[in-house]
Amino acid sequence: METIEYVIDPFSGTTQMQAWQWIFAICLITSFLQGASMGANDVANCFGTSVGAKVLTITQACILATIFITLGSMTIGSKVSNTVGKGIVNYKLFADTPQLFALGMLTAAISTGLWVTLATWLSMPVSTTHSVVGSVMGFGLVQFGGSGIDWWPGVGKIVISWVASPLVTGIFSVAFYLTAKYWFLRKVQQDESRLEWGLKQQILYMAIVLFLAFLTFLIFVTFKYDKKAVGMNLGISFGVAGAIAIAWIAGLHKPINGYFAKRGLVGGFHDEDEVVAKDLDELNEISSSSEHDEETATAPAQAATASAAVGSAAVSGASQRSNAMSVVSSIMRSDADLRADRLPPNDIWHPELESRFAFGQMVSACYEAIAFGANDIGNSSGTLIAVYQTIEYASVISKPSPEYWALAYCTVGIVAGLWLFGANVMRTIGQNITLMTPIRGLSAELATAFSVLIASYIGIPVSTTHCSVGGVIGAGLCEAQGYKKVNWKLMLKVAASWVLTLPVAMGLNALMYVICRGGTQGQWFVPPSAVVGDGVENAFNDYEYTCVGNADIQTCTLTFASELLVEE
Repeated sequence: METIEYVIDPFSGTTQMQAWQWIFAICLITSFLQGASMGANDVANCFGTSVGAKVLTITQACILATIFITLGSMTIGSKVSNTVGKGIVNYKLFADTPQLFALGMLTAAISTGLWVTLATWLSMPVSTTHSVVGSVMGFGLVQFGGSGIDWWPGVGKIVISWVASPLVTGIFSVAFYLTAKYWFLRKVQQDESRLEWGLKQQILYMAIVLFLAFLTFLIFVTFKYDKKAVGMNLGISFGVAGAIAIAWIAGLHKPINGYFAKRGLVGGFHDEDEVVAKDLDELNEISSSSEHDEETATAPAQAATASAAVGSAAVSGASQRSNAMSVVSSIMRSDADLRADRLPPNDIWHPELESRFAFGQMVSACYEAIAFGANDIGNSSGTLIAVYQTIEYASVISKPSPEYWALAYCTVGIVAGLWLFGANVMRTIGQNITLMTPIRGLSAELATAFSVLIASYIGIPVSTTHCSVGGVIGAGLCEAQGYKKVNWKLMLKVAASWVLTLPVAMGLNALMYVICRGGTQGQWFVPPSAVVGDGVENAFNDYEYTCVGNADIQTCTLTFASELLVEE
């Protein structure tokens, strides 16, 4: 046996792929678990109100969610995944040390899980999206300081979008709600003899909703795959969307509205005593069943917390279920609270008109599921794709190609969580959510979907929950004295958590990255051939070595069989 002693930068030299496999293996686990937790909890953002209003059954909601989340993730989801992997840190600085980039992505996933778990325990409505972005920034700052972050357009655009997305969603929501309100809802309320006219106008309104939903989705999909074929893309998008809208007006609305009418869905109440009775029953039910609801939600939450040590996968859902969804359902004060403060009640439109929006609420829920799949899939697949491609090419590639297997893998995780635990969460939310009529639900959900899809096409990770908050507030502000009907105390708590999440997640991952980097120094690399002599033949597992020194320079001693040396 021969012994060679040399001095080497522990993060230089010819990297050996075998030593990186544990990072990829852990990322596979964390990505799947994170997807499962999002499916168990976050999907309720899309379908909770529809299930609560009995527009959809639990089974129907799960089937539709499976279809449309998959559609969104597999068509548009790769852009957000690429942003998480390559659009936050200055990846070019990791050209000589790709192994550190992979390690940082792994610690980012783990630290995200730890922070969201802590936030869950503290009842803070944090966003997994914000946590992922902050964690990824953390290891870039540790490794290269301020130059390690892509401040503009990377992080700058993301932060701007976090402020703008709830505001834009609120504007969209106001537009959808006020259009229906002043077009026909209010006129029918003032003169019930115009009901037949109002029903015809509602058909036209829904045709516009369907047209806009299909048009925007098809434009985003077609231009994502071929930006140069402008004429063909617009022709397909406008043609398909227009055909569906015309079919709806021509007669498609009759069997659909008839189906919902047979189920007895009614969106509003005219009788004041009935409203009061419903409010009291709702409050009593929530009060008496709170303990039961906690137990119902404990299964996915406990599973999430138990997996937090492995990564962010399972814990994000626990936070979203217990905090974020409660924010969406509680951001507007209930009718009982309004009555107690002698505020004017929320608008109640003609029951038959409201019931016609049941299908629209289902459409908006499905559209929001597409947006959820397109954007939130990046939370679980972004780090996985970054680690995989770094290992596959032994470098941090500048223009990563979409890894559809990773998108499909994480989508399977979402769907698995949905079917295993999502039904219980949806049922709990459907029972406890503040009364939201179909037109309000349609306005808020459709606005959320538009905002999130726009962000997804651009490749910006945004919080679906925060957009939902903006949509609900937007519709609520359209009511008389609407600004007094917003739960501003809760809104301040939400805003504080938004501001706090980024630096906390950043600091936590910075600490974890330093610890993990120090613990692996000098353990992954074959010494350069210039140091060893002529190199060692396939000898990563065939020699022994020990290294001592600080984090920058180590003295390593190798012992290996002399026959492994390549002769000159």
